[in-house]
Amino acid sequence: MTDSVQLSHFSMLDVDQAPESPGLYAWYVSFRAGPHDWKTKPSADGDQAIGSFLNLLRKYAGYYEPMPINLSGRGSYGAKWEGSLELDYPLREPTEGAQPGDDDLLQRLETLVGSLDTEERRRVMSSILHRASPVFSSPLYIGVATNLQERLRKHRMDYTRTHDWLREHPEDAEIIRARGKNFGQRAAARSIAMEHLEAWIIDLADEENDEVTKKHLRNTAESAEWLLHRLYSPILGRQ
Repeated sequence: MTDSVQLSHFSMLDVDQAPESPGLYAWYVSFRAGPHDWKTKPSADGDQAIGSFLNLLRKYAGYYEPMPINLSGRGSYGAKWEGSLELDYPLREPTEGAQPGDDDLLQRLETLVGSLDTEERRRVMSSILHRASPVFSSPLYIGVATNLQERLRKHRMDYTRTHDWLREHPEDAEIIRARGKNFGQRAAARSIAMEHLEAWIIDLADEENDEVTKKHLRNTAESAEWLLHRLYSPILGRQ
């Protein structure tokens, strides 16, 4: 028996080419770096490319940084406790004077910096990360659609509108990052470049027949979407 489920992928720039059929899709962000990022940049203080490449890694890791968790509770005599629990994200840009509290984490970060100390090692790191998405990574977002092309174009439109808004209102980025109503808004608020976003799709067009109607396909796809959300916890999905 042959597998009739079709798997393909499209850049956000090219979603007009996606099929107009039911299916599932997942958004990923690819790591992009070129020779200008990993080539040696001599200076009086050493190779400046080490620090700039590390910042590139930090920016990419930041796309996956979880949002803070809001907590609340009640104590004795009606006292109310509430606050926000924020992950100590290991690749976040360190604040002045701050040091990781975990010796193992500090050693890991020092090892990471050491692995970027030559042009060739930076090139290899870039190649690994570029190939890792989506094979090794969790998706940013998983969705289901009756018409894949229409749905992906809607994501692009939401992204474009939000991106244009934030150019004029950068102060709104954190609010949209935390409360954005859709994937396009949340991706734009994390400053992910459109050309770095790509959607991998499972096209279910060939699965439709007299017994399996488009409605049945949609229901099955929605069940699969529910399961995949719980398996992979996409960082920009609905909470």
